[in-house]
Order: sequence, then C-alpha cells, then structure tokens
Amino acid sequence: MINGSLARRYSQALFEIASETSLDPIDTDLRELTKLVEENAEVKNALLHPHISLSVKKSIMDKLLGEDFGEITRRFFYLLIDRKRENLLPLIQREFTRLADEARQVVEAKVTSAIELSASQLDELKKAIGRLTGKDVRIISEVRGELIGGVLVQVGDRVMDGTIAHALNKMREDLRRTSEKPQEVGVK
Repeated sequence: MINGSLARRYSQALFEIASETSLDPIDTDLRELTKLVEENAEVKNALLHPHISLSVKKSIMDKLLGEDFGEITRRFFYLLIDRKRENLLPLIQREFTRLADEARQVVEAKVTSAIELSASQLDELKKAIGRLTGKDVRIISEVRGELIGGVLVQVGDRVMDGTIAHALNKMREDLRRTSEKPQEVGVK
C-alpha cells in the first residue's frame, strides 16, 4: 500500500517534468530501463543488495545505460538509487505509462486468445476497441491454450469474455441451477 502511493508520487513528479519536455522518449526510456532491471537477475540483485554502496550501484547502471537513455530518465533513476527506492521502478513505470497514455488519449487493451491471432485479426480488434472507447488503442497480445477458443479482451477494468471456456462454465452453472430446482411433473 505504501509502495503504491510512493510510486504514484514519484511517477507524478516525473510525468510533470516529462510533460514540459518530451513525454514519449521518457516513457520509452522508463519501459526499457524497467525491462533491463527486471529481466537481468544480476542487475536486479546488485540494485537491491543493501551492502552495495550507492556510488557502485550508479556506476554499474551508468555502464549499462550507456548513451541510450535520456538525461532526465538517468537522473530520475539515480534519485531513486539515492533514496533507496529502486525497488519501486516497476510500479513507477506502470503508473507513469498510465499517466502518459491518459495524456495521449491511448488505452491499453490486453487480448488473450487460445491461439496466436493474425495481424489482420489484431488490427480489426484494435479498430473495434477504438470505436468503443474513442481513443487510440495499444494491444498487448497473450496466448493461453486453456481458453479453448475465442478471445478475452480487457480494457482498463472492463472485461469482455468471448472464450469457449467461459461459455462452457456459464452453461455448466446454468445446468446446475436448473437441476437444483424442483422439477414439475405434469399429471394427466
């Protein structure tokens, strides 16, 4: 709970700075930085290790970041290291991206299907979601075989479940409800 509110405050502060300069590059940098830290166990362990000095942590990150990351993102991350808040990076990145998407009128849609969807299918879904929301759509696609067929679309807190697994579960519940009711037998 506390980490969430701290992450919101940090991301809000970075968002205000990014709004005055350039939102997209900072959003991209923050995503890449989070990916770098989350996908590399050695980097993550070094950053979170309590006995590694702040200067050593900054030195490690300076070598890893090279010239690829902007100065604002770099200084922001060094501020997190100075304040021993580097563990908040994934939360800050998610909140920052949410704020940036809101400002750019972009909505993120998570599309889950039983099989890989083609580019044209994803494009049609993107257009349909865009018509529903009135915003630009960024699709994140995921494949889960247990869905059997159909798609599950999540936009914000709205979920549209058109999967076969969901339909079968609904049918099962309906059958249970009707079988628990006493059946009337017609007498002739």
